[in-house]
Parts: sequence; structure tokens; C-alpha cells
Amino acid sequence: MTHDIRQFATIAVDWNGTIVDDVDRAFHATVTSLNGIGLIRLAPADLDQFRTAFTLPMEAFFAGLEVPDKLIDNCITRWNTAMMTIPATLAPGAQKLLRGARDAGVPVIVISGAHEDVIKRDSEKLGISTLIDHIYGGVHPKRNILRRYAMKGPIAYFGDTIYDVEEGIAAGATTIAVDFGYGKRESFTSVTPIVSNLSDVFLL
Repeated sequence: MTHDIRQFATIAVDWNGTIVDDVDRAFHATVTSLNGIGLIRLAPADLDQFRTAFTLPMEAFFAGLEVPDKLIDNCITRWNTAMMTIPATLAPGAQKLLRGARDAGVPVIVISGAHEDVIKRDSEKLGISTLIDHIYGGVHPKRNILRRYAMKGPIAYFGDTIYDVEEGIAAGATTIAVDFGYGKRESFTSVTPIVSNLSDVFLL
């Protein structure tokens, strides 16, 4: 499955687990945030348990871990703070995808549940901030922004969770899942293309 990137008016991407390969970072941030509120016993035991439990929005994730409602906002704040202290690495093909979009004149937007400050810090540290046209952080639901851009022309959306896939499909976007992120490959439906390298989707 390959597309000419120029057929799209916009390339939209999730951040954590999609543009940055940071499942380890998110797992450790989860442990740190739960430890900070005295609920380390609720933390996933390992990466596999984390990936099984992870969902979006973040409120639903921590609720699923049985964090009391009154502590969820505190937990999310601690999670974002922890994420900013741990370096991220680029996902497979991310640099090539972003550079290819820029060379083709196709704008790239980030639509993420993560705090905008986390995304900005990551993009600057990784040297890709100039390849991103706009960042939407702390977003839920994602479909509203995706629909806004879909009204301007065809849009492709990359994500790593079933939530991302559902939001992309609901917005009418060409939706592609990645199998190296927070979601497990088997969680994605057969109607969604799944890739292991972001640059494999387009003729770049």
C-alpha cells in the first residue's frame, strides 16, 4: 500500500508512539506519576501490561488503572512532567515522512492527547520542529480537528492506538496504524493499513 504524498492536502500525525518511539518512556512516566500520588500498586507491572491497559484519552487510561476520579488530573499533570524529563527517539521512518511532506509542500499537523509543551520540547530536541506546521496538544476528541482539515481536502492520519484509528475513520481520513507504538497490532481492525515504518506509506 503506497500513496503519492501529493494527493493529500494535509498529513496529520499522533505524537507519542507514532512520531516518537517512546513506549518505554510512557511506561516509566506512568509508574512515576502513580508513585507520586502514592498509588504505585496500580502501575502496570511491565511494558506488555502497559500496552494492554493504555487507551485514550488520558483520563480513561488512568481511570482504567482504578485511579480515583479526584486524583486523575494530578496524575496526568505528573505524567506530562515525567515525559518531559525523559529523552525521546524518532520512530522508524519519521524523519523521512516529515521531510518528504515538506519537500512536497504538504503541511504536517500533530494532533495528540499529550500536552503541547511535551510535543514542542521533543520536536526541538529531535531537530524536527521546522518540519511541523501546527501542534494541537491535549486534544480529545481528535476527530473534530481532523474533520476541520478534511474539509480543505484529502487528509492522511497516522496513529498507534485503536482510539486514533477510530478518530481518523470517523473524520473521513485515510487512516494508517503503526505497530511499534502504545497499541498492540492485534487490536487494529482489518480495514486499517498497519505499517512498521512511517516512510513505507508514501512514494517519497
